[in-house]
Amino acid sequence: MRAKSLLCVLFLLCSPVGADERSALQLSELDSRSQLLCASAMLYFNPKERTPDPRLLTSVFHHLQTLETAVQQLGQPAVLAQPLGEMKKVFAELDGLPPADKQRYPALIQQLLAHQLQLQQAAAAAYAGEQRNLTGEAASPLLSEQSRALASFLLDYQLRHYPLPGKEQLVMTSARLQALDQTIEARFAALLAQHAEHAVALSKIHGNYQFVRGQLQQDGKRGHGGAEFYLSRAVTDLDELALTVVQNSR
Repeated sequence: MRAKSLLCVLFLLCSPVGADERSALQLSELDSRSQLLCASAMLYFNPKERTPDPRLLTSVFHHLQTLETAVQQLGQPAVLAQPLGEMKKVFAELDGLPPADKQRYPALIQQLLAHQLQLQQAAAAAYAGEQRNLTGEAASPLLSEQSRALASFLLDYQLRHYPLPGKEQLVMTSARLQALDQTIEARFAALLAQHAEHAVALSKIHGNYQFVRGQLQQDGKRGHGGAEFYLSRAVTDLDELALTVVQNSR
């Protein structure tokens, strides 16, 4: 049943979108940006936080706008528009709650995460379909893969530190975190070899990851905005670099 649903996703998306590199990049960005959105939301809408950083709320708005733009440019297929619309509704409810109702934050965050996962799975299935229609030389899948990997690491980090009931089924194990870290490091080396002309930009992105690398695998009572800032920047820069590579290849 799940396989049939994913095939439907691919059919609906490939018809209006077409198999081109720009569509693949937008689908990948839907995946990574939706994770960044949830990571920022968990930092800002934390019932234990007395004075949340307003810049985090700005980040959530920005990520939402980016997601909306991408879905519109992809032709607003229902499989993407529906979960994004639900995410917007949950966010509006979170943003409208008075401070006295902070205890409702975790339940709403749980809803936000569920809709994000739905959007992520639909975008990932469609992205895989687009990649099969692209030549390996024209596309730069490693950049998009690294963007999604860093976003996943950040989302997991914030989830581990958020007071969400039953999150044990959602967070990565220590072994998975270490494996992800090793994959990210190996991919940075591969990217530097594949895109030597962008060595300066890639080294800067790698530096951002290295700066919070140790913190990302730590457990504790609270998440920190530093990881959100550096990894969000890294993810955004990777997505922008992927677009640059595609444009230069034409």
